[in-house]
Amino acid sequence: MSSKIVLFESTAQELEKQELEGANGLALGDLHCQLLSIYLCNFDLCHAKFLWKRISNEEKTSFPLLGQIWEVGKKLWMKEHNAVFNLLRNTKWPPSVEPYMTSLEENLRQKSLQLIGKAYLSITSTTFADLVGYVDHPENAEKLLAKLQAEQGWTCDPASQLIIPKRPTPANIPLMRNEEQLQSLTQFVSFLEN
Repeated sequence: MSSKIVLFESTAQELEKQELEGANGLALGDLHCQLLSIYLCNFDLCHAKFLWKRISNEEKTSFPLLGQIWEVGKKLWMKEHNAVFNLLRNTKWPPSVEPYMTSLEENLRQKSLQLIGKAYLSITSTTFADLVGYVDHPENAEKLLAKLQAEQGWTCDPASQLIIPKRPTPANIPLMRNEEQLQSLTQFVSFLEN
């Protein structure tokens, strides 16, 4: 997945360069569709919003795909993830933006799983399916849960329908000794006084 993001970043840089220099061979609307999709895929909502604002109204009306992509962006901005999943799944994306939208769905689902692991001690299967975008497809939620049970140690109690996520292990941050902290603080105060 990280190689996709690196590829998308280099593609975004190339598209930005083409936009500044004048699109060579690629219609400006197609260029903006791809660039907007990449920004959303990388959760770079600020760049996506600024791109949307600088696109002319004429271009927005002549390329309706821009509006469809921006609908996803608005839902991301409002943190309406279930609506984002629905838009991504129920829209027929053209080949020029389909890889980005597929990647966005995967990235959003992974982000949701990380948040579930951090925020919940236990979660109902209905809430789990809602948060990972499978509210309308419970069979996909069950497959995902089975994968999480096998690979990451999540557990599920079938009687109570509760899912117990495996909490991520915190990164080991070396602690400073008291003397080191005191010395560091003394140096900082001394710096401020001079």
